[in-house]
Amino acid sequence: MKRLNVELEDTDYRYLKDLADRQGRSVVAVIREAVARLRRSEDVDPRADPMYGVGSFDGPRDLAERHDDYLYGA
Repeated sequence: MKRLNVELEDTDYRYLKDLADRQGRSVVAVIREAVARLRRSEDVDPRADPMYGVGSFDGPRDLAERHDDYLYGA
């Protein structure tokens, strides 16, 4: 572990302290979890999302309303 001194705005510290108190945890534990969550979110490859690469295309003007009809028949 590395020890770190951080300066926060008073309002940010109060927010963290209140959150930690509500959760029955320390401010340090809340900060560690937030950093871990941030790292996990950056580790996600957007190409793994099935919607990655889906773009706009030309099609029927009523596709949004009648997509089931177009997929499965009227």
